Amino acid sequence: MCFHKSLAVTASQLEERYDAALPASAHFQPVYHANAYQFPAWPVVTHQEPGRFQMMHWGLIPRWTKTNDNAADIRTKTINARSETIYEKPSFRSAAQAGKRCLIPVTGFYEWYTMGSKKFPFYITASDQKIASIAGLWDEWADPETGELSQTYTLLTTEANPLLAAIHNTKKRMPCVLTKAAEQAWLHDDLSEADALALLEKQYPASKMHSYSISKRITSRSEPSDVPEVTAPSTYPELSDSPQLFA
Repeated sequence: MCFHKSLAVTASQLEERYDAALPASAHFQPVYHANAYQFPAWPVVTHQEPGRFQMMHWGLIPRWTKTNDNAADIRTKTINARSETIYEKPSFRSAAQAGKRCLIPVTGFYEWYTMGSKKFPFYITASDQKIASIAGLWDEWADPETGELSQTYTLLTTEANPLLAAIHNTKKRMPCVLTKAAEQAWLHDDLSEADALALLEKQYPASKMHSYSISKRITSRSEPSDVPEVTAPSTYPELSDSPQLFA
């Protein structure tokens, strides 16, 4: 799964990369570490409006959600969606069928390698793209008490490539990072269910990814983690005989 990511670029770099405008209200700043369970707002580009970014909160609230309590509960369970079942699971089916596809820009994401009772954090980037896109789905929910509209998204995952299978060795999953060709299809094409699923099952090549271990500052309760230092390399003696984790 994927619950931690970064977008460490400027607003102008982001707009240039996607040829899309950020809303003036976004006040976008580089993000070095975002934790999904804080439900951060994130700039995403949708299939419906590819020429502009929309600031959506991580954790999809389906449009059929009845109450605020239901919304608060379900968003903790919809941070990720298994790409193989988006047309089957009730939380994602309506968004998938309606073609509510989106691109989630990232400069990297974080996963943990497990060795016995110990966990070691890794930072993973696309070595051929400074800003890469992860496939997502979005939805819009109206608060029944206030009528206020909330736009939220979920990040899609797939079976891990060999590099991510080695790092994320308990779940063996990875985000649906898209190649440039797949990105264009996900954003612009009118995809059938079969076409969408075929696109999502193609793993981003391990040969085009870079990974390294980082310090445990990312989970510190005493130091901020949304700082450049969080991505600084850190070595662990226990990993010295595990070259398969590094690319």
